[in-house]
Amino acid sequence: MNLIVLSALDTSSRDTGLEHLRRHHPDAIFLRYDFVDGNRLVRHVFGSATAERAEAVLEHPCIGCATKFEILPTIRRLAPQDSETTMVLGLPSTWHSASVLQMLETQLEPLDLQISSIALALDPAELENQMWDRHTLWESGFNAMEHDARTAGEFFFTELMQADTLIPVEGLEAQLLEDAAGPRRAGGIRYEAGLGLARQMAPHAQICVHEGELGSFHPAAARQRTSAGHLPRTPLDASSAPIRLHAERPLHPERFRQALPSLTESCTCIRGVLWVASALSERVAIGGAGPRIWMENTGAWHSHIAVSELLLYGSEHEASQIETVFEQCQVTEEELKGLFNSANHEGGEWHES
Repeated sequence: MNLIVLSALDTSSRDTGLEHLRRHHPDAIFLRYDFVDGNRLVRHVFGSATAERAEAVLEHPCIGCATKFEILPTIRRLAPQDSETTMVLGLPSTWHSASVLQMLETQLEPLDLQISSIALALDPAELENQMWDRHTLWESGFNAMEHDARTAGEFFFTELMQADTLIPVEGLEAQLLEDAAGPRRAGGIRYEAGLGLARQMAPHAQICVHEGELGSFHPAAARQRTSAGHLPRTPLDASSAPIRLHAERPLHPERFRQALPSLTESCTCIRGVLWVASALSERVAIGGAGPRIWMENTGAWHSHIAVSELLLYGSEHEASQIETVFEQCQVTEEELKGLFNSANHEGGEWHES
C-alpha cells in the first residue's frame, strides 16, 4: 500500500489539498486529523473506507503521543491487504510531516506500506505575508497548542524543504470575497508572485496543479534537504534566483553581527552556512524566516570545505549592493595572517588582540 502524507499551515488549505488528492486517487482511503482544544484529536475517515468520525483525548498534546496512540493504530486497522491501494493521511494544521514520519517509518514495514509522497498544500497569495508574521502559530489561530512558539514562517522554512510536492490552493478568504479575476485567485498577480517564491524556496518540489503529477518521496534526499545549513540548488533563471553570497575567508564576528540586520532586513527567507573567525573549526548553520533569524553550531567541518555561503530569498536589495556589504564582513589580509599567528591563535579559536 502507498501512503501520501499531506501537511498545511491551516485546515482550509489542508482540506482543499485533500480534495485535490482525491481527484488523483478516487479509490484511496482518506484519513484526516484535527487537533482541537482540550487535547482532543479528531479523526475523520472517508473515501473507499467506511466513514468514521471519532475523538481521542490525549494526555499530552504532542505529535509523538498522537502518532503512537492514535494515528499509527488507525493506519494499521485500516490498511488493506491489497498492495495497490493508496492511503492519504491529512495531518492537523501546522504539524511537520517529518515529525510524524520519524515515528511511522519503522512501524510501517510489517504492513508492506510505502510512503510515496509528502505533499504541502499552501495558498501562494498569502505565503509572503505568512513568512513575515511575527505572531506564534497559536496567537495567529493556526493551532490549539498555546505553548507552540513557532511562527508560520518557521513552519514553511522546514516544510517546504521536506515536501516533494507542492499543491497551490486558493485561500478561503479569497474564494469568499474576491471575484475570479482577483489578485489572490489562481492566476492573479499575488497568487503568481507567491507561487514564484514557493518555487524559489523549494526548487526540488513538483508543483501539482489540476491533474499534474505528484512528486516522489526519497527519505535520504529529504533528510539532506532539511539538515541545518543545507543549500538548495538555485534556478538557472537569474531573474527568479535568490541572491547567493560566497566568502572563502572567515567572517569577522563583530562586523558580521553589525551587518546582519542590513543583510537580512528585506529577506523573506535566508539559508546558509558561516565560517566565523572566532570559531574556525566549527560549521555554523544560519536560517531565517521573515523577522526571525537563528544560528546553529553543527560541529566540525569534517568533509565540508570551510566557506561562508548564504542564499537570500525575496531580498529587495540589488545583488551588487548586498555583495559589497558581505565582502566587508570578511577578515582582511592582515587579520587573516593574525588568525594563524601563535600570539592570537589558541586552540583553534581566534581571539582579537
